Amino acid sequence: MMYRVSKQKHVVSPTFKALVEDAGMVMLHCDAHGMLSKEEHSHWLTDLLTSSPMVRASLRTHCMTWNSTQDFSPVEAVAGIWFVPVQSTSGARHDGYTIGVILTDELFASEYLYALCQASDADRTIVSQMMRDLPPASRQDVKKLSSLFQFAWEAHASELKSQQTVDSVGQELADSYEEISLLYTMTNSMNSVNHPERFIELACGELLETLPYAWIGVQLNVGHRLPKPGNKFIIAGDANYTILQLSESVKTLTSAFSRNALLVSKGKDAVSDAFGSAAIIEPIVSDGDVLGVLIAGEKQGEDCAASSVDIKLLSATAAQLSIFLANALLYEDLNATFLGTLEALTTSIDAKDKYTCGHSHRVALLTAQLAKSAGFNDEQIERCRIAGLVHDIGKIGVSEDVLLKNGQLSDDEYEAIQKHPEIGARILKDIPQMEDVLGGVLHHHEKFDGSGYPHGLQGEAIPVIARMIAIADTFDAMSSSRTYRKAMTRDSVLKEMKEVAGSQFDPQLASLFFSLDFSEWERIMIEHQTSNNSNYSKREAA
Repeated sequence: MMYRVSKQKHVVSPTFKALVEDAGMVMLHCDAHGMLSKEEHSHWLTDLLTSSPMVRASLRTHCMTWNSTQDFSPVEAVAGIWFVPVQSTSGARHDGYTIGVILTDELFASEYLYALCQASDADRTIVSQMMRDLPPASRQDVKKLSSLFQFAWEAHASELKSQQTVDSVGQELADSYEEISLLYTMTNSMNSVNHPERFIELACGELLETLPYAWIGVQLNVGHRLPKPGNKFIIAGDANYTILQLSESVKTLTSAFSRNALLVSKGKDAVSDAFGSAAIIEPIVSDGDVLGVLIAGEKQGEDCAASSVDIKLLSATAAQLSIFLANALLYEDLNATFLGTLEALTTSIDAKDKYTCGHSHRVALLTAQLAKSAGFNDEQIERCRIAGLVHDIGKIGVSEDVLLKNGQLSDDEYEAIQKHPEIGARILKDIPQMEDVLGGVLHHHEKFDGSGYPHGLQGEAIPVIARMIAIADTFDAMSSSRTYRKAMTRDSVLKEMKEVAGSQFDPQLASLFFSLDFSEWERIMIEHQTSNNSNYSKREAA
């Protein structure tokens, strides 16, 4: 015969259960209405008792009494079978009863033993022998066993509660450690504001190691304000979607909902469809502006819901990313202002002479091209470009009479103009952002054989950035008209430069330079010449 059971689970340690069984007792668990809980690993006597309609009916009746009177004295369910109730709790709420069952020798003399065996289709002889092996208690022992069971249960419950408290505190400490460790790693890397993509990749990677998700991603919304990485989708881990699909899903979801609101998948919804089960979307907000969103997608493991720990760690990471991106944007603004000032300064120096207009920008372009051909990374290429841009900044300290003189320079004038590398280095030496380009400014007139100035450095003793500028500077100067000569053709320039490669120039860098594509240089050279001729004509007319 089938009977209903409660799905409620009661936590009882195996040790406590074994002690109760050693005392000749078993335990039943039920809810407040007397509905029995299914036992995963039942004792034979438990199965025997729960198979009996009389036992179950008696249990329901007594539960009603316990609910109303709160009198938990032992009661005789049927002849020879006693119930000793204790309340079970879930948090602060009573959710049922654990029943200690005592069998007395009166059961053997009653008709109920036969009824029990019949209900469970068990052999009465075998059951009787097994019960005698317990052995059963006498009626006089019931009160004593009941008190011992209830006392032991209270001690056991108290121990479980203490253990749960310890486990809870331990879990909180573990969660806090994960959060502190994550934030510590990120904080230590936050000074790399000129490498925002690298920092975001680090944050996603660290979070992926901490949370049980298949991937962690960031969709940025900084565009031209932070060209690298701009509006890129950055991801750590393996997603079951393409980057384009993920990016499009972010746009769709954040336009349908509030852009700066936390979105958490709660089952089959738009968030889970786009990013997998238990997905979380956390906005990255700074001063009211949404700089992007941080996403955890496709949760792994048996827990199919986003936990409070998942959300907490994601929120903490989003806060760190917000601070970092705000600083990166500020750095980008300051850097753009600084470089703009440098470009304006070099442009003003070049503009003193109509023949040198745009020279610094073209040298910067060629130096960057040569650095790329030499295998430098993007950051190093940009630093080489800046060095090429400011290489002649020291000419601000040279008299215009010397700079603009028609014809050949005197020895004193030549000596004066040779000072411009040192003047430029002195101008830039106290600017922290220029520290790595000083060698290029100071030594771009050194020659590979040691016959250059200002210090007569030779070979690889000359900073590589200066060796590259020297080649680019010479090419542009020879390709431009001067007060004392006409511009040379490209073939003539390259022919002369090849003849001095190894003496004036680093031969390896020179070889790379000769194979460059000069089409962009030609374009800006024509642009500069056209602009300069127009401006010069206007000045002459005025």
